[in-house]
Amino acid sequence: MRLAIFFILTAGLLHSCKVEHNKLIESENFEFVKLGHGIYSCIHKFGGKAICNVGVVDNGNETLIFDSFLSPDVAKELLNALQEMDLSPVKYVVNSHFHNDHIRGNQVFAEDVRIISTTTTKELIEKEEPLQIAFEKEHALERFSYYDSLYQNFKGDQQSREYQQILLWRPYYEALTNSHIKVKTRLPDMYVDSIRKIDGPRRKIQLISKGAGHTESDLVLYLPDDDILFTGDLVFNKCHPYVPHGNISKWKAWLDFMNSLDVKTVMPGHGQIGTDTLIDQMKDYLLNLETMAENLANNNLPLEALDAHTVPDKYEEWWFDRFYEYNLKFAHESFTIETNKYQ
Repeated sequence: MRLAIFFILTAGLLHSCKVEHNKLIESENFEFVKLGHGIYSCIHKFGGKAICNVGVVDNGNETLIFDSFLSPDVAKELLNALQEMDLSPVKYVVNSHFHNDHIRGNQVFAEDVRIISTTTTKELIEKEEPLQIAFEKEHALERFSYYDSLYQNFKGDQQSREYQQILLWRPYYEALTNSHIKVKTRLPDMYVDSIRKIDGPRRKIQLISKGAGHTESDLVLYLPDDDILFTGDLVFNKCHPYVPHGNISKWKAWLDFMNSLDVKTVMPGHGQIGTDTLIDQMKDYLLNLETMAENLANNNLPLEALDAHTVPDKYEEWWFDRFYEYNLKFAHESFTIETNKYQ
């Protein structure tokens, strides 16, 4: 199953550092922060069940939600909070890509709310979600029990990385286990395969797709008048991305495109909000992967040699470090395939 490894590893998609923007609503699952008038971010909170970051944008006529969390319960919590605010009605929910932590909150929104994605993302959700849910139902409870036991019986330093890793895994599997009782896959019904504008009297909204990157199809949200970019998982901050579902060359092209935009604030798919320097940080990571893979290939090292390869010093403090081995293997395989084309 294509998502089995991703499922086992994805528990790392839990950690975001605290942000220093204006907090509005307290939640155990996310920090609700104001980026501008009618523009908000929900940043996954350490130990919570939001998992991914979510954006909220009011154009003056209607409100758009960018990604919808892993847990339907957390998505409902957000929706309830928004209904208490002076915002335009929620009319759109955007799925940046097909991974479970960005789409499973779709089901809590009213029937007249349009779910937007690329055509390919819709097809991937339709194909992969039943398989992913079935796999999770078989394994999630066992994994939660394992990490809950580690959590309950931990006697060491709670500031240690060992303990922090337990805190990363446990809520993810708990969210999966609880949500399987009620999860109902809601597919996108409105599509963006290039650019779609959803403008209002308050601001312009651009939904942009340029094809593959982090996955076979990705989508970003750009606010040109506010210089804000919501990237989905095309950008992570101080976290290893999961690369094997994507295309490194096309991912780099995506990042070059982002750098061509006027952007001051970036909300990544995981990690804290930052500036446009996050785009370069992500590209540097991908370039480093390619360089490492090329060096290994040129030295005729077998693929097995990658298993013992350590994370470079510059990334050793990044979360989701277990992704690095899989990312490097994928980069090595991609380099080998590309090289063989010309031999």
